[in-house]
Amino acid sequence: MPKVSRNKSVPSRSRRRPATIVDEATGEEIRVSSVLFGLVMLIAIVVATAAWMGGSLSQIETRFGGFMDDTARMAGVSVNDVSVLGLEQNPALAEDVRAAAMIEPGENMFRADPKLIRRRVEATRKVLNVRVHRLWPGQIVIIADAAEPVALWHDGKEWTVVDGLGRILPDARADDHKTLVRLAGTGAPKAAPALVKALANTPDVASRMAVATRVADRRWDIRLISGATVRLPEDDALETSLTRLATLQTRTALMQRPLKMIDLRNKGRVYLSPSTGARKIAEAARS
Repeated sequence: MPKVSRNKSVPSRSRRRPATIVDEATGEEIRVSSVLFGLVMLIAIVVATAAWMGGSLSQIETRFGGFMDDTARMAGVSVNDVSVLGLEQNPALAEDVRAAAMIEPGENMFRADPKLIRRRVEATRKVLNVRVHRLWPGQIVIIADAAEPVALWHDGKEWTVVDGLGRILPDARADDHKTLVRLAGTGAPKAAPALVKALANTPDVASRMAVATRVADRRWDIRLISGATVRLPEDDALETSLTRLATLQTRTALMQRPLKMIDLRNKGRVYLSPSTGARKIAEAARS
């Protein structure tokens, strides 16, 4: 009877190799399990330290920040001076800017972030063209221009002052700026800088304007001192239309005529509507 061999070879089960990450720069293999273990240990150390210090992670941050500030002072890289340039003629505004920066002498220079300081200063809405420079080893320089008033805007209740970036100046009084261009309508402050610039190039129009009203946040209607309303096209043709109106004024004294409306919205054409008084005189002349 043939013998049956019991020594059958049983395939050995291959063990799965731990997942690895290959560093392309060095060719070294890094086990994922080792990385995860390291992260877990780091978190455990932080939590344990927090518990030892009173159970608050914020305390760690505060104490670490204080430690870094003390180290910066010892290394000679702490803030020694905060300078404000460009506002020498307005000491009160310069002091407001310095306070808004929220940087005091003795603080860590590394924590004096120029971008953050600039945002803080811009948030005052009192200055323009803010630049912040960190000059090592210990000086912060803030350069800014005073926000110049360019127009007055009626918000439906009262007159407010608008600056050269189309922002409302919170502390400016309208009574102190009575000669500025007067605006009305929703969206007028934001569009004010472009209108003021165009009017500066056409003084004949500016001197005869009573108020400009924003229409649909796309264009302006200008009411003249004479009572006539000038309907301007959309903003992309603003400067061209005002130059055109100034030319017509020089040639025909258009803005001095008894008109109710001057419509410049159609390129190449000017539509005129006589005032009520002028219409009555014309009708009487025909009869």
